[in-house]
Amino acid sequence: MLALLERLYAPLVNKLNLTSEQSRRFYEAILDSKMRGQAQVADLLRHEDFSRMAKSLADIKKETEANLQALLGAANSVQYQEYQTGVGDRGTFELMKSDFAESPLTEEQQQRLLKSMESGRKADGNSTSGSVVGCSIADTSDVMDEKLSRQESIDQHVLQEAAAFLSPFQLKMLGSAQVRMMTARKDGYAQARAMFGERKQEQ
Repeated sequence: MLALLERLYAPLVNKLNLTSEQSRRFYEAILDSKMRGQAQVADLLRHEDFSRMAKSLADIKKETEANLQALLGAANSVQYQEYQTGVGDRGTFELMKSDFAESPLTEEQQQRLLKSMESGRKADGNSTSGSVVGCSIADTSDVMDEKLSRQESIDQHVLQEAAAFLSPFQLKMLGSAQVRMMTARKDGYAQARAMFGERKQEQ
């Protein structure tokens, strides 16, 4: 996980010109937040305590942001918050990279694809979430279906914009990658629903 985090946040770390010690502490803070969040989710899912899970994750996020502000300072913390809104897009792209093995994207194409993902989220009304559509195991099936539908709209937006800077072959690869990831999202939710049962809409 650390290697992935370094790939996701390296552009920000370089931009902020952090020292080696600051970089180490930055990655440790992010990694600790991820590991604690996963542990909390696993524990609370066993008890089907979904409301407490949401609060617990929010508390971890708040604590992490406070630690990072102390490490980075106010000005750099603002840049971190701005960068954080696109981390979900960068994570999605990392999962897509292997799909372009036969025709790798140039650095310019990668940056334009990330911009298309960002504009797709904003067109969907999501300009702040680090996650594409914010799917959660705590969602009901109706909520999940609605989120997946929104994701399909975002994917179409990205595909249309990408036609301007990807070759026809690369565009086909992008479409295949989107289908693969959508299938993985649906399968993952179906498996979780089978494991934990259907969520009922809370009153």
